[in-house]
Amino acid sequence: MPATSSADLRDDEDFASAAGRAERQRQCMQMLVVVLASYGVDTLLLLGLAHAGAMDALVAWMFAAAGTAACGLFALLLRLGRSERLSDPFLVVPQMLVHSAIHVGFMFWVPGVGVLFLMMMLLIHGFGAMRVSPLHVVASSVLVAMGVGTVIVFGELHLSLPMGNVAQRALSAAWFALVLARSTLLDLYGAQLRDMLMQRNKTLKAKFEKMHRRATRDGLTGTLSRRSVMELLEQQHRKLELTGQSFAIALLDIDHFKQVNDRFGHPVGDEVLRYFSRRASAEMRTSDRLGRYGGEEFLAVLTATEDESSAHLAAERVRDGVAKHDWSRLAPNLKVTVSLGVAVCRPDESVDQLLARADTALYAAKHAGRDCVRMG
Repeated sequence: MPATSSADLRDDEDFASAAGRAERQRQCMQMLVVVLASYGVDTLLLLGLAHAGAMDALVAWMFAAAGTAACGLFALLLRLGRSERLSDPFLVVPQMLVHSAIHVGFMFWVPGVGVLFLMMMLLIHGFGAMRVSPLHVVASSVLVAMGVGTVIVFGELHLSLPMGNVAQRALSAAWFALVLARSTLLDLYGAQLRDMLMQRNKTLKAKFEKMHRRATRDGLTGTLSRRSVMELLEQQHRKLELTGQSFAIALLDIDHFKQVNDRFGHPVGDEVLRYFSRRASAEMRTSDRLGRYGGEEFLAVLTATEDESSAHLAAERVRDGVAKHDWSRLAPNLKVTVSLGVAVCRPDESVDQLLARADTALYAAKHAGRDCVRMG
């Protein structure tokens, strides 16, 4: 397999970064289209109110112009990519403040329909709250509340709903109904976002667990990898130094495994390794761990095992379970046994010295005829 150059890696990163920017810009444009459509709906209602005598039609056209100008400005800024390095790449907070300022301005200009603009403030902040952090939402809400409060308290305005005739009352009711409908759509959109995030988190969690398993488990047998079982051994050794609680290890070597491969083939040999690891693990305590040490050799860490008698008993249980297993299910006349070298860790020895004693014991078990346990 050819090596991947650093230039190739940079190209991949640049592509991923560009794809991310493109996706963010697409979402931003969609958001601006929704905002612009909302201005369009409100402009039609304002024109209806103007026709019903609640205000001058100029207000409706100026409102439409202000909303279009704001959306166009943010569309240009987002297209230029100036916000990519910000914590708020969608410029949600600036948009919330600008659109709020527009509505406050029109509320000040035409207080006779001011309550309608006041309703929209809640919608603006509900929309923005789904896209930014709680801190940003609180900060922007405080600023807007201070602005609106100043207008209401010191502006000496008589904010009201247009209720002069049936048409005005009907349009006011329609405005409220549409605000409520858009608020409901926001709630549904927020629920959809939460569902998407939950699903994405589940997918990421599954991928992480899969990657973690690949990193810590032997691909063939499913037992701990050599690196993982050695890390566990180091942890137990440090625990011994801190608490004085001893432990034992066992080196397990499948007897005559080369003959199994030669006689029955490597696929059967692989199955023997898989079934052996399951059989050995089944005979061990749940607190003990088994890892593949190399080839047909395994390393078992026997936690909280302080004397040779209990360590020998645990190893003998594994040996007996393997010997009594019906291996003929894998191949006719197949028999599998295991030799074990066991050592209980001493307070004054290193991990390497412990492994050396277990290895010497395993060597003695092989010379004793195999299918037996020897203590180191």
